[in-house]
Amino acid sequence: MELTFKTEKKKIGANYLRFLPKNLRFIGGLSIFLNILSFLIVLVFYTRLQKEIPLFYSLPSDQQLIDKKFIFILPGIAAAMNFAHLLIAYLEKEINQNILKMFIQITLLLQVLVLAILLRVIIIVY
Repeated sequence: MELTFKTEKKKIGANYLRFLPKNLRFIGGLSIFLNILSFLIVLVFYTRLQKEIPLFYSLPSDQQLIDKKFIFILPGIAAAMNFAHLLIAYLEKEINQNILKMFIQITLLLQVLVLAILLRVIIIVY
């Protein structure tokens, strides 16, 4: 008598953001990717930036310029928003799926907006 074991092949795939429903994991991963991309863009262009860069466009012209080290504020704010939104999504497991979907989409939208602001500042200065 021959004894055989039936083995199941494990699905190979990303096991990231397991607390999110499967249809929202891509959006959550994309928001994290955009956040990392914004940090990388700042690191790449940091040495090439001028000593002072315009960041606060709503202020009068003499108060718009700041030191270039403050360019890290934008990816930092984006990371804090991303962390806070994903933490809220993790803690509120029984939330309505439509509200959760809207919340994660807003997280992605905020990441895109911060990246656009960052690129605008770099393009103007560079």
